[in-house]
Amino acid sequence: MQELHNSWITEGLLDPEYKKYILLAYLKSCRDQFGETKLYPPLSDLVRHYQNLNELNQSLDQLQSAFPKEVSGIDLSGLRFQYEQQKQLDENILNITEIIDFAIPSMRGVIEEGREIYELVEKNLEIQPLGIVPMYNQEGYILIHEDHSSDVYIYQFQHSVIVSPHENMRSLSLNYIYKEVKSIANTFEQMKLRLIQSFQHLPHPAAYLCISKLHVPLLETLLPVTKRVLMTRVFP
Repeated sequence: MQELHNSWITEGLLDPEYKKYILLAYLKSCRDQFGETKLYPPLSDLVRHYQNLNELNQSLDQLQSAFPKEVSGIDLSGLRFQYEQQKQLDENILNITEIIDFAIPSMRGVIEEGREIYELVEKNLEIQPLGIVPMYNQEGYILIHEDHSSDVYIYQFQHSVIVSPHENMRSLSLNYIYKEVKSIANTFEQMKLRLIQSFQHLPHPAAYLCISKLHVPLLETLLPVTKRVLMTRVFP
C-alpha cells in the first residue's frame, strides 16, 4: 500500500494540482486494497488522515475569523451590516485551503467504501463462548475459524483497562499461539481442552469461538474485525 506522510500537504512543493495527484494516487492504493478485501492498515490510516485534515481545516477557519474586519455596506433586506476582511490570506494558506477542500470529501468517499466492507464482514461474523465463561474473563483464548475451511487459528487474548483522570482506556491484545485443523475427531471443545493442558497458568480460561461466513484475509481483515467486535460485544 502506498503511504501518505502526515505532513503531505505542507512538505515539498505547495502546489494544489501536485498535491491532488499525490492524494489520488494514495486513494487508489487504498481502493486496490479494499478490492482485495484488505481493510487494515488502509482503513485506519485513512481515518487518521481524515481526522488530521478536519483539525487543520478548523484551525484555518479560526485563523481566518481572527482577521480584523471593517464594515463594507448594509444589507437593507436583512437589516444587517456587511463586512470584508482587512487583510488578505497568504497565498500558501489559500493553496492549503484548496487542497483541504478537495481532500476531505475525496477521503470521506473512500472511507465509506472501507466501512461498507467492514460492516459486511462484521455482519457475517459470529462470536460465542466456548464452554462456560468464568467470572474472570479478562484473559483467555480466541479460536478463529472460517466456514469454508478446516483451519482454526488460536490466539491468546488479554483485556485491560488503563485508568486516567480524564477517561478510562481499554485495550485488547492478541498473541498468536498456533493453528489447528478441525475435524470430526478434533472439535473446538477438544482444542480448548488441549490449551488448558498445555498452558496451565490458566486452569479455567475464558474461551470464545469466532466463525466467519466469509472468506477474507486473516491478518488484514478477519483478525482486526474480530478484535473490534470482541471489544464491543464481550468487553463493552
